[in-house]
Amino acid sequence: MDKRATRRECFQRIKALSTQEKSEFSSAIVEHVKGWPVFQQSKTIFSFLPLPSEPDLTILVEASPDRVWAFSRVDEADRIRFHIVSTASDLVEGGFGFLEPNPELCPEIESRHADLILIPGVGFDPNKNARLGRGKGHYDRFLSSAQEDNPSLQRVGVCFSTQLVDLEPEAHDIPMTGIVTEHGWETS
Repeated sequence: MDKRATRRECFQRIKALSTQEKSEFSSAIVEHVKGWPVFQQSKTIFSFLPLPSEPDLTILVEASPDRVWAFSRVDEADRIRFHIVSTASDLVEGGFGFLEPNPELCPEIESRHADLILIPGVGFDPNKNARLGRGKGHYDRFLSSAQEDNPSLQRVGVCFSTQLVDLEPEAHDIPMTGIVTEHGWETS
């Protein structure tokens, strides 16, 4: 499998979606997650602040203020860290030009405290519960460590259905517990 070619194909598919479609699909994804019993029972949730190509889960966060929400940021050592965010004013523009938690205002939280992690990606394979990232390995390294620290952590890939592809996972890839799109929960 040529990962670069698959990434290009996925990005082209995402680019073909209109802003309206991305918004509608994001809302549908939020409804599917909200209805999931695991989400309903989760107290601490790790999530992401969306890039323009990713589903926007802001409505989910706003609808669930009773939970502890932690969001990802990439630190100086090129590792993903999660920080508890209480308000939108705790966010700053990061080194890559998108919003992330301000580490001076938001305490870092370790993966062992999370019940659920919502994970973006470029592509997902629902038959193998595999994820294709952006190629830097940030989530791969984080998930490998998190699986050791917290084996019960639910790992959910969040994407638009156009991002579903056939992938060949590598030995270091950590499988998703589930994958959710605007159509619902994708299963093999």
